[in-house]
Amino acid sequence: MIKTSMKTLLAASLLFGGSALMAENAKAPLAKQQQPKLKPLTPEAEKAAYELFDALKMKEGIHNALMQSLAVQFKRQPAMAPYAEIYKNFFTKYTQWKDMKKDLAKLYAQAFTPAEMKELTKFYRSKVGQKSLTIMPRLTQLSMLLAQQRIAKHSDELKKAVAAKAKELEAAAKKEK
Repeated sequence: MIKTSMKTLLAASLLFGGSALMAENAKAPLAKQQQPKLKPLTPEAEKAAYELFDALKMKEGIHNALMQSLAVQFKRQPAMAPYAEIYKNFFTKYTQWKDMKKDLAKLYAQAFTPAEMKELTKFYRSKVGQKSLTIMPRLTQLSMLLAQQRIAKHSDELKKAVAAKAKELEAAAKKEK
């Protein structure tokens, strides 16, 4: 039971947790929001980023990852199923590639020089690079599964530690009264 709950909590926080944070940030004045300070995007960096995105098949990858995340949520939370189209339409509406790509290019330009992005593009257009794009998502998924299995195997230890801390907090609260 706790294993399923933890997985659901993790998936939900990954998928929907950002929207709660964004909603909270939307209430704060723009100056106080935690937005990255991005240097201006040069034409050379923008072009290099777009070529890299093409090699990474990022447009399709973002859409597919989003739809897969939603599918996982609908499977884990059957009560969401009647709202599936609403969620899909909403997320598709606000994650359109044409609206996101320049912002993503700015992010990549902060992390990589145009020359580095060109090197990455060269790699991802190679046979090994294309193979890595095909295989890495599955390897990442399997890695997460292995981590989940290891955590599940030792979940009793976590339960005991949480229960002990709860007792400690309860005792401290009683002393304060």
